Amino acid sequence: MADASIEFKGSSFTLSVLHLRTSSLADIRADLIKKVAQAPDFFYLVPVVVSIEQLACSIDYQAVKALIEELNFTFVGFTGTVEKEQRKLIRELGFSFVNTTKVNTAKVNTVEKSVTAPQSPATETETPAITAPSNLYTDKVHRGQIRSGQQLYAKDQNLVIIGSVSAGAEVIADGNIHVYGSLRGRAIAGAKGHHKAQIYCQNLEAELVSINGNYWLSESMEQHWGSPVYIHLTDSELTSSKLI
Repeated sequence: MADASIEFKGSSFTLSVLHLRTSSLADIRADLIKKVAQAPDFFYLVPVVVSIEQLACSIDYQAVKALIEELNFTFVGFTGTVEKEQRKLIRELGFSFVNTTKVNTAKVNTVEKSVTAPQSPATETETPAITAPSNLYTDKVHRGQIRSGQQLYAKDQNLVIIGSVSAGAEVIADGNIHVYGSLRGRAIAGAKGHHKAQIYCQNLEAELVSINGNYWLSESMEQHWGSPVYIHLTDSELTSSKLI
């Protein structure tokens, strides 16, 4: 029997999530237009999932999709922790609903207590097995220049580039990003929500830098423009410091 011409496989992708805090389409439109104006090339045809979790009342789902596409985003579907009936309605309207994964806080608290509570000598030997997420990342190393139009993604890894990132290129990592050269394109670290991710480069001339969804455009980098820097989050705000 000949091999099938298609095959379905599970995979994961980094998607932008638009969190709606109001059901007013006029307000959503105005804020989206402002956001797109800051970096039109970055947002052009970006796949977007719309979170409706924070809405206190229902919204016109078809109008939301139309608005997203009007502003040149690629609409993927809706998401958020909502009632079963609401998810059913969205699917009946022909839209995708992306289920989110909940963190079991009870288990998290149990782990935290086991680490911080006084341990007997017998259990202390097991403590090193519990490590921070940042320690789990391995390095993906790329040697050479990342040219305009190219994109490089380090899934569940740090990204190390021995070379420069050209204007119009994009580098993405779930961990840290290290550029041993000039960073002139876009760098997105902590793509899956790692708030302690950092970006390092020998020459900062970037179009955009982002960590855990917080981003700067080039005009926000004037303080250390053209310098070797590292960029990190401090209280959910991007901060840059000179390496030398």
